[in-house]
Amino acid sequence: MRKESIIVIYGSNQDTAEEIADKLGAETLSVEHLSHRTIENSRSMILGVDLQLDGQLTPSWQYAHQLLQQEDLNGKAIAMYVALGTRQEYSAAEDFCKMLKEHGAHVVSNVQYVATPQWNTDYWISMVSPSV
Repeated sequence: MRKESIIVIYGSNQDTAEEIADKLGAETLSVEHLSHRTIENSRSMILGVDLQLDGQLTPSWQYAHQLLQQEDLNGKAIAMYVALGTRQEYSAAEDFCKMLKEHGAHVVSNVQYVATPQWNTDYWISMVSPSV
């Protein structure tokens, strides 16, 4: 990965991540390969988060959450969408965004859910692209 890049990090939905990356000229990376170096070298990150049925993060995204929590995210623009899971009364995605903000990240948009009739990839990209 080249320094100062935009990276789309995905869990289960590689197709959506690749579509977003293609339209933004970004790179993709499986969440399982996320590292401190990747975070340090990225200018912006787009997180395609997966949730379990109870609204909690999947194990690989729990690890990513812990990794990001250890980083200084000042100056990094981060956008998030939920690739697997639906909006519920409780969703760990909103807590994830709160943690990112607390660690200095500029969270670009509200969490959007791919598995809803309102999801439109092109519209979502047009909303986040000026900031990432």
